[in-house]
Amino acid sequence: MARHPRVMIPNIGPMDHAWDLIGEWDAVFELPEGEDVTPIRGEVVFPSWSSAELKLNPEEAAKAGLPAEVTLERASKVHLTDAGGGALQFVLQAPACEWSLQATLWPGALHLFVHDEDDDELIWMAKATRSREYFQRKYP
Repeated sequence: MARHPRVMIPNIGPMDHAWDLIGEWDAVFELPEGEDVTPIRGEVVFPSWSSAELKLNPEEAAKAGLPAEVTLERASKVHLTDAGGGALQFVLQAPACEWSLQATLWPGALHLFVHDEDDDELIWMAKATRSREYFQRKYP
């Protein structure tokens, strides 16, 4: 019997609950280095492995010229990275914005690199996290 709860990862199989993507993530969105814009707070919500929604602070998003809410769809299989340690990667798309997001999931951290689909320019990046308390509540 597994010591920790396990979750099913699409295209991978069962993994430790630390790789549970489903639910809410607190996030900070930043523009690429060199651009002087205040980071934007928000959250990323995954109701499933196939879709998500970005919910940015409306005032901060408006100042940066970004929409406050963006619907995302998974556009690739989930796969293990070459980085080791069990990190998972997959691609999300935001059809309404014409964005492509490279997502990398580590235990307790989700990194998003957002690119313009037309020219592959890095538009912004985000780091989303969950506290230890989140996991203790979800997996007592």
